[in-house]
Amino acid sequence: MVLRLFSLFPVVEQKHIMAQRSKTQGHIALIVATLIFGLNGPISKVLLSPGGIVPEVHILMRFTGAAILFWITSLFLPPEPIRKADRIKILLGSLFGVLGNQGVFAIGISMTSPVNQSLIATLGPIITMILAAILLHEPITWMKAGGVLVGATGAVILVTNGMQSGSGSLVGDLLCACATMSYILYLILFKSVIDRYSPITLMKWFFLISSIPVIPLCLPAALQMPWQSFSITQYLQMGFVVFFSTFIAYMLLPISQKVLRPTVISMYNYAQPVLVTSFAFIMGIEGLSVSKVIAAGFVFAGVFLVTRSKSRADMLKSEHQSD
Repeated sequence: MVLRLFSLFPVVEQKHIMAQRSKTQGHIALIVATLIFGLNGPISKVLLSPGGIVPEVHILMRFTGAAILFWITSLFLPPEPIRKADRIKILLGSLFGVLGNQGVFAIGISMTSPVNQSLIATLGPIITMILAAILLHEPITWMKAGGVLVGATGAVILVTNGMQSGSGSLVGDLLCACATMSYILYLILFKSVIDRYSPITLMKWFFLISSIPVIPLCLPAALQMPWQSFSITQYLQMGFVVFFSTFIAYMLLPISQKVLRPTVISMYNYAQPVLVTSFAFIMGIEGLSVSKVIAAGFVFAGVFLVTRSKSRADMLKSEHQSD
């Protein structure tokens, strides 16, 4: 019996190593997606400014473009049928994760500034922590709450310093808040579906379903756009929004969602103000100040604390071991 127990140690250790490796891959995928989203805000704002495209065209491009790319990619992969019991979840998941998030985001960002939008996104971790505690029974530990508070402090410092560089509207800000809430609900309510299917299978259905109501509503606006007058730069920006901000980013997100807790994922929202300011600095739009560096330190410290906090599974495991 003792020898049998000792023989299990390598198996347990191997599982632990694989779990840690999966989490590392999840963080890498989320970091890349967050970088892409950090660029997406300013680029989308430029695209949606006067002389560019209208929100309806932005939504149509993202949804139909991503749907086509995901379905083409799926042709080179083994087929993965959707369980009958999951079809309603896939339908609702597409409404919260894509239509309610990116559709409302496009309208909101056209009416407010990327800086304002990034500030609103920082409410995500706090709301996620509360909803995860209610719906998923995730514990609110002192480390987790402290991490959320530290990250929020950094984000508020950063955005407060940059408020004078952008203007927004109450309606636009509220729409961005609705987009953030929709994504949070998607993270929490549809985790079982996210865990069950591959990213390509999940997203090809999400974007196809979301495209169905979008095409008749947004196609007339696209037909009226003066496409021949757009510059090469504008077409490249459209390509970035469709290929990187939608296809690549949404292929990476489920990878992180499978192995990371919703609270940890939402904490990456705090990186948005840092990225918006950093990209503005690189492009020569804004300068780099001490306050911005300090704010960035707060943000990443908050992400670290939440990442290191114990999940419900960790606490149950500790209780079991103590017994």
